[in-house]
Amino acid sequence: MEDKNHIYHLIALEYSDHLNKEQQTQLQYWLEMSVANRSEYNELVKLLTYYNRLGAMKKINVDQDLLSVKKKLHRQTKKNTFFLNFQRVAAILLIPLLIYTAWSLSKYQEQIEKNISLKTSETSFGLRSQIQLSDGTKVFLNSGSRLTYPDEFTGNSREVQLIGEAYFQVESDKEHPFFVDLNGYKIKATGTKFNISNYPEDKLITTYLEHGNVSLLAYTNDKQSESLHELKEKELIFLKKDEKQFKVVDTDGSRYLAWIDGALIFKNDNTNDVAARFGRWYNAEIVFDHELLRSDYVFTATFKQESLEEALKLLSYSSPITYKVISGSQQDDSSFSKRKVIISKKR
Repeated sequence: MEDKNHIYHLIALEYSDHLNKEQQTQLQYWLEMSVANRSEYNELVKLLTYYNRLGAMKKINVDQDLLSVKKKLHRQTKKNTFFLNFQRVAAILLIPLLIYTAWSLSKYQEQIEKNISLKTSETSFGLRSQIQLSDGTKVFLNSGSRLTYPDEFTGNSREVQLIGEAYFQVESDKEHPFFVDLNGYKIKATGTKFNISNYPEDKLITTYLEHGNVSLLAYTNDKQSESLHELKEKELIFLKKDEKQFKVVDTDGSRYLAWIDGALIFKNDNTNDVAARFGRWYNAEIVFDHELLRSDYVFTATFKQESLEEALKLLSYSSPITYKVISGSQQDDSSFSKRKVIISKKR
């Protein structure tokens, strides 16, 4: 279903010349969907125009203009009496209508100001953070993650956007479901605890449900939703972003929730998964040699307070690998690039 509040927000932004290119594309797409949408757009623009005109009316010198009108009325013939009386009645009826329209639009503009107030919380690679939303929902952000959310939830739903990984403790509110936007997919919840991993470079979106109920939804080009799966407690879903294919497994979830308590756990994980998660955790670029990449070798380990070098040393004790750490170099902007770790199979 389309979000009318969002559409009205775009129209108001366009009227005030504050619409960016992406928003203009969204509005144009909505206009082209149907004749009814274009008609509704025209009516809203008229209302906004009336509102601005009412603001201009406040500057009118009523006494002086009324005196001028009376003088003109005395010069009119009796033939125009009915027409003039009709004009007076119409004016009397129009003023309350304009006042009501202005009041409605002022309330709507207050709503727009609330909707436009978005916040972004971002966690650098190698760090983790925690925030609390206006409804009481707690969100834990993992390394290299970003959450966008309104300063205050309004309307019939609560919605945030996630890039990266986060653990949600959603406050229960069945009348206002909670949505996590994953760029083409959404997780819908009311009151529950779940973890989502949605890093841009990953081919999979993973969602683990610790408690409650959540649904995975897919959105088509015409913004229609399609329910893919409703998770049960202790279920983990792997979703291929580009193919809309998913796999559901039962698991204890410790591997997927340990990061909240500051632990990194591998349980029979392949080299690609280790490289991605290990690199984000320690803010380093992890590179496996071709021999390890081609093998079916898996890693099992747990890290908590260890530094990068200490973790690599422990990993080499339990796995047939060697490693080399290359320090980051200073860039043109005086920042330093990530450290690079080359992991090879032990000879």
